[in-house]
Amino acid sequence: MKITAHVDTTDLRSRMAEYARIVGKDVNRELRRHARLACVELANTTQPFGKGKDAQQLGEKAVEVDISKVFYTPKSKGFAEAITEIAANSYRKRASANSEFGPEDKTQKFRERVQRYASANKVAALRKLAKDFNWQGVVDYPDPAIHQAARSGSRRKVRKRRGAMHLILGKGALLKEYIGKVKARVGMAKAGWAVCADKIPDLGQSQAATKGIPKWVTRNKDRAVVQRSTVDASTTFRQSSNPRVVMRNSVPWTSQNLAPSAARTALNIARDKFLKMMNIQIRYVLRQQAKLRAG
Repeated sequence: MKITAHVDTTDLRSRMAEYARIVGKDVNRELRRHARLACVELANTTQPFGKGKDAQQLGEKAVEVDISKVFYTPKSKGFAEAITEIAANSYRKRASANSEFGPEDKTQKFRERVQRYASANKVAALRKLAKDFNWQGVVDYPDPAIHQAARSGSRRKVRKRRGAMHLILGKGALLKEYIGKVKARVGMAKAGWAVCADKIPDLGQSQAATKGIPKWVTRNKDRAVVQRSTVDASTTFRQSSNPRVVMRNSVPWTSQNLAPSAARTALNIARDKFLKMMNIQIRYVLRQQAKLRAG
């Protein structure tokens, strides 16, 4: 679901009027700078929360955990033991019918064989074992459609269900490559706000509109779904009784990563910074005027 944030000035109109009268600066430009600040606060409040490396690593770790509940490889912890246990049950049944049959020795040799196959990624041998033991969920590669289908709930998380997991029997690096691709998308919901900041017109400043938003977020700005985010700054001071800037983050899962209360908090932080900036400049100009009169 898309999410829309309004930088509303209902309770700031009188102060904005004073700012325009006393300081003499373009209030519309300052309002848009305030909206840019709001985009930065919204980006840093959207999950993974924060802007440091720890936030990036938190998001990437969540990706790893999520995917590990859907896909695994023969090298994954527990695979060799699980398929060996099936073999051991078969050996025990055969031993009950033949007292000369040693199930323990057979089981250990089977375990070692599976471990060798997994270590060397002997796909053909592993496929034969999987077929012989009717191993379910075997796939050639980590299919994104399978991953997405496994996600559920408002946060689109994967619940681990043994019967729904898939064993990848293919090139050894396939799962690692897939995890890397998904990790590269960490911060996309945040990047929607970065695009909004870029699209706010007439900021009148040399610094980047996305200053304050980290590179691991802004790297996602050029993705098509992120670029669909929009800004409406058409209502302006003096032309409207309620000048405002409307930012729409069009990344579909943003609403799952930013609670309404968190969005309001981010907007209030930006509002307070805007109000503080106006108050400081108003006081400064009034002090300068007082000095001139006193002189």
